[in-house]
Amino acid sequence: MSHAQPEKTMSHAQPEKDTKYGVVLEPAVPTGLGSAAIDGDPITIGETLEAVAVSVGNKAVDQNDADAIAAAEIRATGETTVRSGGVGETAQAAATLNSQVMRPQDKTKLSDILTGATDKLSVDKAVTKEDAEAVHVAAEMVAEPGGVAASMTTAANLNQLK
Repeated sequence: MSHAQPEKTMSHAQPEKDTKYGVVLEPAVPTGLGSAAIDGDPITIGETLEAVAVSVGNKAVDQNDADAIAAAEIRATGETTVRSGGVGETAQAAATLNSQVMRPQDKTKLSDILTGATDKLSVDKAVTKEDAEAVHVAAEMVAEPGGVAASMTTAANLNQLK
C-alpha cells in the first residue's frame, strides 16, 4: 500500500505595524503550523511533531523524548523500525549525546530535531487514538505538557471531533 504525503501550502502572517506607537507586532502564533486544525483537515503526526518544536522546542532531547519521537515516526510510516536518518534515529542519537553533555546550552533541543518534521517523515498520516497510545507507551507514560506524547493525545482528540 502506497502512501503519499499531500502538499500543504503554508501561510505566513506578516508582521503588523502598530500605527499609534509605530512598533512592529509579530504574530503570536506561527500561522504556518497547525493549519489542519483551522481548515478542518485531520492533524497529522508530522504536524504534531512540528507543534512540539514550537511549544517546548527549547527543551533538551532526553531518552523519553527520543522514544516518543521514534514511536511517532513508526506510527506515521507503518514500518516496524525507525528509518535510517529519520527523526526517530536522529532523536535517539541526540538523547545519547545529551546524556554525556554537561552544559545545557550545548545540548540538542527538540526544535533542532522536530522543526520541519512533516518534510522529514517519508510518510505522514492523521493521528489516531491508537497512535497516541503507542507513543505514550514508548515514552514510559511520561506525558510532559506540550511534549510529544501529550501533543499526540491532543491531536487524536481533535481529529476524533472532526
